[in-house]
Amino acid sequence: MPLKELIDNTHSERVRRLVSLGHAKSHDLQRFLVEGPQSVREAVRYATDSLCDIYVTKDACEGNEKESSQFSSLREIVKEALSRSCYVHPVESNIMQKISADSQGIVAVANSKSLDDIYFSEFKNLQQSAQVKVKNDFKPLRIAACWQVRDPGNAGAIIRVADVAGCDAVVFVDDCVSRWNAKLVRSTAGSLFHLPVVQLSVQDWFECAAKANIRVIAADIYGTDKIKPVPFPKILVNSEVISSSLAILFGNEARGLPKEVLQQVDDISIIPIYGKAESMNLATSAAVMLMGLAMSSHERKI
Repeated sequence: MPLKELIDNTHSERVRRLVSLGHAKSHDLQRFLVEGPQSVREAVRYATDSLCDIYVTKDACEGNEKESSQFSSLREIVKEALSRSCYVHPVESNIMQKISADSQGIVAVANSKSLDDIYFSEFKNLQQSAQVKVKNDFKPLRIAACWQVRDPGNAGAIIRVADVAGCDAVVFVDDCVSRWNAKLVRSTAGSLFHLPVVQLSVQDWFECAAKANIRVIAADIYGTDKIKPVPFPKILVNSEVISSSLAILFGNEARGLPKEVLQQVDDISIIPIYGKAESMNLATSAAVMLMGLAMSSHERKI
């Protein structure tokens, strides 16, 4: 598929719509912006059917020798996108800067409704496979869940570390930041397109977990009257727990997890602190627990 016509009018309706996608409420339009070479490349490879258009600076498309080293990665992305029948539009550099200050020369527009449908279907398939669980070929699920996480940087970092840790899915529980928020998408560095990220109510989440035999471990320092926090290293050496499908549930950055949510989990765990710091932020805590779980699980297979 050839490149589309050059976009060079800063006042065009198309450019105006692209600029609006960078705003907080852009997800209401069922479109969202994917910014930067790494994120666009992963979207092209793993979410082609949900891509609407790709926009790249004109200089990157021309391929002159003087700037070939600077734009070679962009040209490779364009080449792959065209081979997958994506619509690619060259734009003037001043227009690209207007569309996104974080583009590094390339952005894409994706359909959030399409991606949401795909992710929900994939998540349902995970549930069904966990329910069936063939005895000799059962791979326990690993899920990162977040309750009312509001900061897009934190949410994006959790998606990225969940991807690194080999999680099967990420679940946003209750009223979280939009999965299509521009800062969140940037923070995932492409991981948003590697695993299903779904949004569920509290009730739907715990019903799904129960049906799929997913053991929910809450990350919380206080616990409840009935469930006391267990140091996370003890969780990792408990063969009964580790051999099960597991979800680690993280709370809101400021308020943690409320009692009515904690009362529905199977276990509560705390990260021990060996130094003088009082606590860790949400993204760091998620990295410690998800990677600890991943390394423990993989170590048992060796």
